[in-house]
Amino acid sequence: MTTTTFTCIGGYDGEPGRCEHCNKHLKHGVRTSTHGVIGADCFVKLIAADRNRFNGNGKPSPTMVRDYAKMVEFWSEERRSRMGYRSESFVFGLAAL
Repeated sequence: MTTTTFTCIGGYDGEPGRCEHCNKHLKHGVRTSTHGVIGADCFVKLIAADRNRFNGNGKPSPTMVRDYAKMVEFWSEERRSRMGYRSESFVFGLAAL
């Protein structure tokens, strides 16, 4: 039996810092529920592909991940809802290691 672990985008961190996954210098950080502040590239590497949700390789681009983080950080729940985003839009399954 396989269990799927999830992570969600919790916000945006615009302060220069380090990725808590690979220790790379960051200009833009994505706050996550499971991995702390990480880079969008690392976020994309950590999540499982979902071809029903995303075209191509089944994953969002790093730019899209940064945009999602900014939406969570700066937009109200009402604005996100009007734009078609639900809470589930920011939840992703983690890839099996």
